Amino acid sequence: MAFESPSGIDVLVVGAGLGGMVAAIELKRQGHNVSIIESKPKLEGLGDFVGIAPSATRQFQKWPGMMQSYLSIVYRPRMSIFKHDGELLGGPFSIKEGVDDLPTPVSRPKLIRTLFDYTASLGIPTTFGKRVVDYREDLTINRAWAVTDHGEEFEADLVLAADGVGSLSWKSVQAEAVEIRSSGYAVYRVAYPTAKAYEDPVVAKTFTLPNDGEDLCHLYLGRNTHGIVLVSNDITTWMLTHKDDRGAIESWNTRLEAKEVLAALDKRVTWDPAFLAVIAQTPAQGVVDYQLKWRDPNPKWASDGGLILQLGDSAHSFLPTSANGATQAMEDGISIAACLRLAGKNNISLATRIHTALRFERVACAQRSGFKNREKWHHTDFEDAKQHPEKLAMQVGKWINLHDPEAYVYDNYHKCLNHLVSAAPFVNTNIPPGFTYEPWTIDELLKAADEGGETVDPGDWS
Repeated sequence: MAFESPSGIDVLVVGAGLGGMVAAIELKRQGHNVSIIESKPKLEGLGDFVGIAPSATRQFQKWPGMMQSYLSIVYRPRMSIFKHDGELLGGPFSIKEGVDDLPTPVSRPKLIRTLFDYTASLGIPTTFGKRVVDYREDLTINRAWAVTDHGEEFEADLVLAADGVGSLSWKSVQAEAVEIRSSGYAVYRVAYPTAKAYEDPVVAKTFTLPNDGEDLCHLYLGRNTHGIVLVSNDITTWMLTHKDDRGAIESWNTRLEAKEVLAALDKRVTWDPAFLAVIAQTPAQGVVDYQLKWRDPNPKWASDGGLILQLGDSAHSFLPTSANGATQAMEDGISIAACLRLAGKNNISLATRIHTALRFERVACAQRSGFKNREKWHHTDFEDAKQHPEKLAMQVGKWINLHDPEAYVYDNYHKCLNHLVSAAPFVNTNIPPGFTYEPWTIDELLKAADEGGETVDPGDWS
């Protein structure tokens, strides 16, 4: 790897997720000193898949060997779209890797392992079993700390809170915590060996893999629900997004048996027997019921002193239908590493302010598109869908996919600096063309959905 000259900036990354590890690698590449701490006792990831846009993965080309490793673990799905009862609405469509304007699905645990191995190859230290319960900064010496539940203190010039939607960094960033709320939905997330899935003859027949090396993906659409099955040679993954009325409970990862899921299905929805068979084959305690939590878009991601910065879900939570949560977390890491490079060690707080100003509107627009995708799938006009199945495609616009977060920093850092310092005009261009951002809340979108209205925004979101 070609490293920039040393900046002398020490950065501590809290959280060894996708966003945290991409941030660590980019920080290292940009010449900063970096280390990672992680609450889990060992490296692990939920066993489903995640869609990553090329706006993030294009950066792998600057990491020797990483793009080859990445392409070796991506899915190559042949996708068909069905009504919940198994009626074909459209497809199959092939989603090829390496296409510049399309996100690529990839196994989350495989990608996490690949990124972790890469951080290790660069000598970036990761310490496991360190659950952070407090963040603090001291501007008299320009240092920040992450404090664990055992009273250990990890110190750096900048602390990146990349520890998820439940991060306790909120009490250091906001005057009062922004409420974590339920989005009204949860998702069953499951992965298990394909050999186990194929023990059921219905599954083996319905999800026989093509002979051309592609994987198989079925999307099932129902009222207020949707399911996905993705089958590869080694792993079968299924997800089911469902209504959830538990409120924002403290623990949102509940493990269930497959029979509990089948018993809880809405009896008003008739599911394809093949989808039910995939669920039934799930190993014991193999279902994770993951509550989809949300915070309304908030433009403040850094502490008042600017030495604690939220990254990824801790700053901005996403619905899975955005296909953008991981992408935007990875973009965050690329952006802050470049901002620190341009700012230098004496201007870290300025770097975090500019990073937030360059990123917030873009991220809020990506969050909004995820909600619109969900409503499109959950309120499908099935007769129209059979005539125009292309309308059901998940909308991940070119304004997302073709973006270069590092180049955007280099092109706009000083313009944004002038705006913050002297109120010089500055308008972000990394959002949908023709759209002007205005603050919004999830309540507004939920109300429109409940009233049957479609969220239509000006500008080009395609």
